[in-house]
Amino acid sequence: MELWIHLLYSSLLASITLQSQSPLPSLRGSCDTLCNCEEKDGTMLINCEEKGIKKLSQISVPPSRPFHLNLLNNGLTMLHTNDFSGLTNAISIHLGFNNIADIETGAFNGLGLLKQLHINHNSLEILKEDSFHGLENLEFLQADNNFITVIEPSAFSKLNRLKVLILNDNAIESLPPNIFRFVPLTHLDLRGNQLQTLPYVGFLEHIGRILDLQLEDNKWSVIGDVVCNSPPFFKGSILSRLKKESICPAPPVYEEHEDPSGSLHLAVTSSISDNRMSTKTTSILKPPTKAPALVPYLTKPSTQLPVLYCPIPCNCKVLSPSGLLIHCQERNIESLSDLKPPPQNPRKLILAGNIIHTLMKFDLVEYFTLEMLHLGNNRIEILEEGSFMNLTRLQKLYLNGNHLTKLSRGMFLGLHSLEYLYLEYNVVKEILPGTFNSMPKLKVLYLNNNLLQVLPPHIFSGIPLTRVNLKTNQFTHLPVSNILDDLDLLTQIDLEDNPWDCSCDLVGLQQWIQKLSKNTMTDDILCTSPSHLDKKELKALNSELLCPGLANNPSLPTQSSYIIVTTPTATTNTAGTLLSSLTDAVPLSVLILGLLIVFITIVFCAAGIVVLVLHRRRRYKKKQVDEQLRDNSPVHLQYSMYGHKTTHHTTERPSASLYDHSLSNVPNKNST
Repeated sequence: MELWIHLLYSSLLASITLQSQSPLPSLRGSCDTLCNCEEKDGTMLINCEEKGIKKLSQISVPPSRPFHLNLLNNGLTMLHTNDFSGLTNAISIHLGFNNIADIETGAFNGLGLLKQLHINHNSLEILKEDSFHGLENLEFLQADNNFITVIEPSAFSKLNRLKVLILNDNAIESLPPNIFRFVPLTHLDLRGNQLQTLPYVGFLEHIGRILDLQLEDNKWSVIGDVVCNSPPFFKGSILSRLKKESICPAPPVYEEHEDPSGSLHLAVTSSISDNRMSTKTTSILKPPTKAPALVPYLTKPSTQLPVLYCPIPCNCKVLSPSGLLIHCQERNIESLSDLKPPPQNPRKLILAGNIIHTLMKFDLVEYFTLEMLHLGNNRIEILEEGSFMNLTRLQKLYLNGNHLTKLSRGMFLGLHSLEYLYLEYNVVKEILPGTFNSMPKLKVLYLNNNLLQVLPPHIFSGIPLTRVNLKTNQFTHLPVSNILDDLDLLTQIDLEDNPWDCSCDLVGLQQWIQKLSKNTMTDDILCTSPSHLDKKELKALNSELLCPGLANNPSLPTQSSYIIVTTPTATTNTAGTLLSSLTDAVPLSVLILGLLIVFITIVFCAAGIVVLVLHRRRRYKKKQVDEQLRDNSPVHLQYSMYGHKTTHHTTERPSASLYDHSLSNVPNKNST
């Protein structure tokens, strides 16, 4: 009996042990091996950033627990059907900075709880009708900095709870009608695309709940008044002010030898002209047979496809009518010479995720038609001077995720049309003066996640930058004068995640960010040192905490960081110095209000003094007149001579009066 009890106890103990051991790997999932995890408020934060993940099947998550998943900077290239089927409790997923080029139908199946999806900085070209199937509860979608040119009509139709949609910095030329008909958007970002018009019918009428609509940096041709974009001699003119005869002259008689190229411009205005325009449009599509030399210029781009070819390691796609898109990412390409001879009319060249070490001066000479070049996530250490000299049409350049340590002007010569420059995730320690001067149209500059400690004076002078990203560098302070105050067109700047030293050197930066408009700063600047200000928000600190002797020592400059970059001048005006110190210590609006109050007070005081003086003068004159009248009065004279009181009129000769009085009392002898 004891033997049976012992065996039963042993088997029970073994089963309990197995049950307690077998679930352990699944309870933690990838947290023990691949990713870093922590729990906060009952939700798991799973950080798998830069882990070399190429397939989502490599990830396992704890069961029955909500979580946030970070997959930034990995090697994902495609999202396959049911890839996320094991991640059903995800609340947010970050897929940014991968090389995702396609999303298969049903890729997001099972993500019914997902609230936020980030697929920014990838290689997506199209958002299909079923790309986001399964995301019924999605509220936030970020897809900026891709290569999206097409959005299919029903791409967002199932996202009935989507509030925030970020699509900036893509290549979207138009939006299909009713694209947001069932989408309750409150925030929409379409900056940096190729949009020309946004019609009310089918677009604006469906975004009545919008709170924030950002449309900068597009190729607008219709905003408010209809403004002509072509032909060149009408560019910038308001359509309503043009005469009909100048827009659509009487149609000439066409003959077979006539050059039909002149009617190409008229085809642009066909939507606003009369029915006669249709005859001119047909003449373009059917050129005269006696002018064969003109045929290649008038036929559709598709007729030229047979003469175009694609380099062997790459995939190509015709972007009619804008040219060729060449995909060469992750093909182990070591040099651009591997692609020679180049294809005809390339517009976009994607070389991300290769092993290129050096960009030679003549590597891109024959790519003069490029508008976008992606060299991100390579191993580039050397950019020879003049490497981009021939890329005068280039608008976007990606150099992120390389090994660049120094930036100089010679690296970017020739980039006269560049508007977007991405240099994040390098090891840049130094930027030489004048580096960006060769890019007079630069609007967006990303320098985050580098090793920068200082910036040279006037580095942004004359550059029309609207967005600058300097976060996650090594800045302890950043001068305002000659650096930040050159950003006249700034709409967004990132400065967080730097080791800011909140001392006197940062007073100027504090005052500068306090004057910025709302939403210009993407996040708060937090102090790192001194220790008593660690993790304190710079903007909210009192200047006395930053620089303790500031209030007691008027000679101490309130923006000592300015001194670092300013050059000594000749003699300065004392009044100008005083005004400068006042504007540095006090915000300009407060200073103006204070001066206005002081001025009004002075005016009222002066007016009061004038009234008082006039009143006293009037009383004095009245007193003089009264005294003069009293002196000349006969009653007063009589009272003075015979009255009992002695005044200054009766005391001139007292002895004579007494003598006369005594004589009058002596009796006259003769009378007796």
